[in-house]
Parts: sequence; C-alpha cells; structure tokens
Amino acid sequence: MASSSSSYCILRRLFYLRPLSFCDIGATIMRRRIRFQILKSKSTRWWLHRLAGLGTGLSLCAKPLVIPAEEDNKLLDIDPKSLTHSSLVRNAATVVVDAASALVSQSVIAAIELHQQHAQHVYELIRLYEQHITTIGAPMEEDVWQEIIGERVKADDVRRAALEVETVLEAAIRTLEHAGEAAYQAGSETASLIAGQRVTLAMSQLEVAKAVSSNALQELASVQELSITVTSKHAEQESEEGQQQAAETAAA
Repeated sequence: MASSSSSYCILRRLFYLRPLSFCDIGATIMRRRIRFQILKSKSTRWWLHRLAGLGTGLSLCAKPLVIPAEEDNKLLDIDPKSLTHSSLVRNAATVVVDAASALVSQSVIAAIELHQQHAQHVYELIRLYEQHITTIGAPMEEDVWQEIIGERVKADDVRRAALEVETVLEAAIRTLEHAGEAAYQAGSETASLIAGQRVTLAMSQLEVAKAVSSNALQELASVQELSITVTSKHAEQESEEGQQQAAETAAA
C-alpha cells in the first residue's frame, strides 16, 4: 500500500512539472553562447562590454502555470474560467515579443562582430599602404602590393557578409515592432514597452559599430590619396630622369 501511494505521488509530481517553454530554451542557448564567446575571447572585459544590453536584457515569456505547494496531499483544481481568450492572446503576444527580441539580439551581435572584423582589415590595409609609400621604387614594392590586394579581398568579403546580416536585422526589427504593436493591442503594455526599448538599443549599438568601420574607411581613403600622390610624383621623376638620360645619350 505504501509503495502504491509513493508511486502515485511521483506520478502526480511528474504531471505538474512545467515543460520548457521557448523562452527557457532560448535563454539557455543564449547563456551557453555568451559563455563560450567569453571563454574564447582574449579580453573578457571587452566581451562583457560589447554584449551588455544585448543578451542580458529583460525577456518576456508566457506566464507559466504555477502550482502552489500541496497541502494535505490533495490535488489542486484548476479553474478553466481563468484561461480566457484574452489572457491566452496576451501571453502569446509576450512570447512573440520575446522570440523576435532574441532574433534582433543575435543579429545585432553578428553585425557588430562583422563590422569590427571589417574595421580590423581596413586598418591592416592602412598599415600596408603606409608601408607601400615607403617602398615605392624598391624591390619589395610588388610584394607589398600583393599583400594589399589580398587584404582588400578579405575586407570586401567581410563587408558583404555584414550587409547581409544587416538585411536580416532590418527584417527582425520590423518583426519586433509589429510584435510590440500586437502586444499593446492585446493588453500587454509591458511587452510593448520592452519591444520598443530593444529596437532602440539594437539600432544605437549597430550605429556605434558602423561608425567605427566608417571612420576606418575614411582614414583608408586619406592614405590611398597620399599613396597615389607619391606614386605619381615618383613616376614623373622617373620619366624626367629617363628623358634626361636619353638626351645625354643623344648628345654623346
């Protein structure tokens, strides 16, 4: 008799275990990804600063059914009247806001990473152009120029990938805006407010990353202009020297 009673209690507890929601799974995946990236990065503080506000913001999910502590080993009855259409729609709206918010966060992280990589390639190009200026006319000029070509190909590839991610991010932001509007209409003002905050935060962080890449491109343009000027002067000097040698040879 005691054995059957124990089995009954176990089955009853299993019945009331709350299944993992989409938000639980998404939050677990987010925590694991952030933990992996932090361990992978050489600078933990830099990663924490970059990910601040992206993976640690408030997230809304459907309010799970909470079963209070059992009293006197009696099963609690669930009132079907509490599961109204309006409450179900409101909870579903918060789930959509949370899912769209996760998509925006992941897209922003990817876009920031790609823009930082692009800036690194551009700064490497700047260094190579400065080296090229000092080696114009030298035997190693061709080798430096080949390095410039290879680095430019890498920078263009990363830039193209960043633009593709930005396209996904724009669609994700529109989805989150629509989800926030639906949540507001469903009566979940908190979800609507958080959706707006997520959109503003994502756009501001993306603008910061794009500004770094844009500044690098401006510096590259200046160095390229200087390289063209120096190369032109060197070519003119070689032309003048060639004409002078030809004149001396003809006079002799």
